Amino acid sequence: MTEPSPFGLLLRSLRIGQNLTLESLAAASGVSVRTIGDLERGASTSPQRRTVDALADGLGLDVAARHAFLRAARARSRRADPPEPTGTVAPHRVFDFSGREREIREALEVLEGEHEPGHGRPALIISGAPGIGKTTGAVEILARGRSAQDPTVFVGLDGFNASPLTPLQIITAMLRQLQETEQKPPTDLEAAARQWRAAVDVLPVRVLLDNAANESQVRPILSICSGDVVVVTSRRSLAGLEGVRRLRFGPLQRDESVALLRRLIPQAGDDEALDEVAGLCDDVPLALRVVGSRIASRPEWDVEDLLRRLRTTEDRLRLLVAGDLAVESAISLSYEELDPRTAALFRWVSLIDGKTFDAHLAAAAVRSTEVAEVEFRLDDLTDLGLLEARGGDRYRLHDLMRLFGLNKLRDVVGADELERRRAHIRSWLLGSLERAGAWYEPGREPHTAGRVGRGFVGAESAALWIRTEAEQWWPAYAEASELGEHETVVDVADALHWYSDVWLSWGNWHRFFSLAVSAAQSLRNPKMEATHLGYLAWAEIVETGDRDRAVLTARSALSAALRAGDATQEGWANYYVGWACWLLGRVVEAADAAEGAIRAFSLAGEKVGLENARLLTTMIMNTRGEHLAAIEELENTLARIQAEPEADGFLTLITRYAAYLDLVDAYIAVGRYDDGIRAGAIGIGIARSLNDDMRVALMMRRHIRALIEAGESEAAMAEAEEALRLLGPGSSEAFIFARFRREIAGIKAGRTTAREARHSGSESPNC
Repeated sequence: MTEPSPFGLLLRSLRIGQNLTLESLAAASGVSVRTIGDLERGASTSPQRRTVDALADGLGLDVAARHAFLRAARARSRRADPPEPTGTVAPHRVFDFSGREREIREALEVLEGEHEPGHGRPALIISGAPGIGKTTGAVEILARGRSAQDPTVFVGLDGFNASPLTPLQIITAMLRQLQETEQKPPTDLEAAARQWRAAVDVLPVRVLLDNAANESQVRPILSICSGDVVVVTSRRSLAGLEGVRRLRFGPLQRDESVALLRRLIPQAGDDEALDEVAGLCDDVPLALRVVGSRIASRPEWDVEDLLRRLRTTEDRLRLLVAGDLAVESAISLSYEELDPRTAALFRWVSLIDGKTFDAHLAAAAVRSTEVAEVEFRLDDLTDLGLLEARGGDRYRLHDLMRLFGLNKLRDVVGADELERRRAHIRSWLLGSLERAGAWYEPGREPHTAGRVGRGFVGAESAALWIRTEAEQWWPAYAEASELGEHETVVDVADALHWYSDVWLSWGNWHRFFSLAVSAAQSLRNPKMEATHLGYLAWAEIVETGDRDRAVLTARSALSAALRAGDATQEGWANYYVGWACWLLGRVVEAADAAEGAIRAFSLAGEKVGLENARLLTTMIMNTRGEHLAAIEELENTLARIQAEPEADGFLTLITRYAAYLDLVDAYIAVGRYDDGIRAGAIGIGIARSLNDDMRVALMMRRHIRALIEAGESEAAMAEAEEALRLLGPGSSEAFIFARFRREIAGIKAGRTTAREARHSGSESPNC
């Protein structure tokens, strides 16, 4: 049974509260009895804006009540759960799909038919002009296949935007969709290939790569996914790819166009009028959908009204590239009916670089503080087919819509104003980023950080924004670097430094901090240079795994810190040198650097750095076999930390976690397994409080080892199974836990064999 939506419950409550029947409200509003009933029952959850306005009029709502009513209606499409990473939310299969039967049959023959022995299944390349329905067709093809029950991995490649995805970014996005939690991303395509094969050998998937730029963007992916069901869409035929099959989408057949229009415009009359509409749209699906949405949003129109307007717009401004004139006419038809403020919003959001966006960014584009009003206008544009809803509260402009909007924008504002507005959007994004990062930076006030931008109610909402809007702020940050906005670059990097330790899986931290180092060097500030070289060394240790390079980078940081006379940065530079050397097995160098870090941090009075340097010394002690000394030092460190007023603060929790990680190792080394089990359980709890599944998995490795050594095989097996569920099959860490599982099974089997031998002996005739 369908559950009523919050809007449906509100509508019913308001209607009954005013003693209105369905019929009387229908008469007062002009909305049909059936529509009202469907909304109240939850059978319909997507009322158009004009339907909601009409119901508000029929209910006689005042300004405040109307606002609440409209907000409830808008909530229909909003999700409480965090959105998927942008660029990986696949378009929905459209309920009114029409035509393409020949193309679908050919595609399924490629994807599911017999292929040459010894050759992998060929990928399918779907090409065609913008707006021709490539993506919609690809989704439909996969939905009709025999393997439709298999999960589909979708990645939008941004092929014709300013920053198309690289092959490594593509495969990383694909892997994340197969993993139940975020894992450390692959650092190269070879590692990515290993992770991918491990994942799909367990769970077969289909891959849809949308809007490819060229052959070089997808060739490595096709190699990695050899044998998998892969569909690629592109404006180009990608003729340079070998071992693939191609399918070109052209305009729909006329009867297919008429059938689509019939579905979009149920109130349409005879097919002759629809045939003329289809002809004026050149049978291009996007144009057909735009005009269909236009008349559906104007119930008072009939097809003849539509035709009159199409005939007059057909010869208007030729703004788009050759071959897209029908689409231009269709867009113009809807655009010219917009009220001035909604039309201005449509024009200004065309400056957003073809990626998804939310109402906050749209409001920044129009320099408005009325986010709720902007949301309503975005919904109007969605209802008219000028904007695409892409999950949660995010929207996307089709490339052709964006081009149309940009041309309209250039008609009303000059080049100087366009650049000023682009600069404002960039400044807003980076200011918002600085404010978000400030929630994780010690000593920063989140509400005042950043020159301009949105605010956040807490660290969780700030983190969600950082991850969701990375596709917007990352190009803006790179652009600020190119434009020489050095102070902005280093300020933003400072604000994001601490959050980077939480979002280890992003995969761009090395490039991010490299830009900050260049900015600091341009500013000729040695303290700033030391700071950002330290951040870069961290990225080389943690993200890229280039520890030799990290030693060189950290020593450059040390040199800059000494020139600046800054003891704190001297301490951090020594710390990174020591950490990298320890990972390389250069224990003597690591110990010397750790001692240097302790001296510098003590001089500076830097508590967080000092405790981290002391932890580095215990890591070195464990490596040298000095486990008892390491245990004593770690226990003292934890006692000091837990006595601090900020014992549960973000930075302190990270330090405590690291201490417990080393402590479990030391306890196991000296045979104190019960203490190791206890310390591991505490460490897992700390990692979970940080919402960091990577840290949870890392601590679980230690904890399981302690359980095995203590003879707690059942508990160890249960935790290994939990870790595998947490990580997902595509994670490199999953192999470790699978190995644990085999080891535990072997231990249990050995014990069973021993018991059987003893049992057999007790029943022998010789007893």
